Amino acid sequence: MSSKTLTIFCAGLVLIHLQCTTTKNVKHQHHWRFNDPYINQTIITGWEHINKRHYEWAMLDFTRLIQKNYIDYDILFGAGLACYYMNDTVKAIDYCTGAIEQNPQHFEAYFYRAQCYLALNNKKKALDDLHTIAAMELNQPFICGYYIDNDDLADDIALQERKKEAQKIVVAIVHD
Repeated sequence: MSSKTLTIFCAGLVLIHLQCTTTKNVKHQHHWRFNDPYINQTIITGWEHINKRHYEWAMLDFTRLIQKNYIDYDILFGAGLACYYMNDTVKAIDYCTGAIEQNPQHFEAYFYRAQCYLALNNKKKALDDLHTIAAMELNQPFICGYYIDNDDLADDIALQERKKEAQKIVVAIVHD
């Protein structure tokens, strides 16, 4: 391969890399909320692991952030969701509760915490969370990596869908 061909090939690889990196950053711009790009990329990677069902890897990403004191409701919910799917319901409840404390409108955290309560056969607490979702009105969309394919935003459409699911579960619990 001549040096000119090699130079063109390398330039092409650089352009492809820049295009992929730029697209990724724009696509998940809501997650770029910290000054440290490594932290922001770790958040995105954690949610990508959740999306790919690599829950152990997601948990490692989110716990690393929490240990470094980068804590917000989206990171806490990510850790809670990873724990939920790894069947660690007690930790999932703790993380989801932390997410709810930071964002009381985090209907996804309520939903998954309710699922954990059901797994522990605590129907009263599950019903409390499900009723909270059913009565919730969203003031504005919020960042939620769970919606990685919806610009990372939990919006009113997502809330309405979750309300339907919550109501079905309430009916099932009551008739059980």
